[in-house]
Amino acid sequence: MKRLMIGVLTATLLTGCSGDEQPSAATPATTTPATTAPAAVAPELREVVDRFVKTINAGDAQRVGAMFTEAARFDSVGRIYSGRAEIMDRFLVPEVIGAGGRYTLLDVAPNGDRVVARYDFTTGSGGEERFTYDCAVAGGAFTDCVGRYVS
Repeated sequence: MKRLMIGVLTATLLTGCSGDEQPSAATPATTTPATTAPAAVAPELREVVDRFVKTINAGDAQRVGAMFTEAARFDSVGRIYSGRAEIMDRFLVPEVIGAGGRYTLLDVAPNGDRVVARYDFTTGSGGEERFTYDCAVAGGAFTDCVGRYVS
């Protein structure tokens, strides 16, 4: 009987160590998950975003306006501005530059042939917002932007 018990115990131990069992919480898998590096933003797109932040934070309406093509379009959370003059006169000058607004660039990512910049925005009176601008760029200027709030 004693030999039978030793035989059963030995068989149990050998089966448990055979390597055929699946990993459990007690024996986690050792495979490393695949990671992908974030796509890089083209340097010329990044330069436009950086220049926009610098010029708008400086309150330079003329230079900010020059960052948009004459026929640019800007969708700011559903409010559509067509053309450089309208973008500046109805949106960026009164709501950003005139309000003492400041952009803090959080990150930039590619979106096909567009660039998406995520910002924190504060007004001179202490208002705060977080949003993205998803913009197309041609010849160093914005041609189409879509701005959306994010949390």
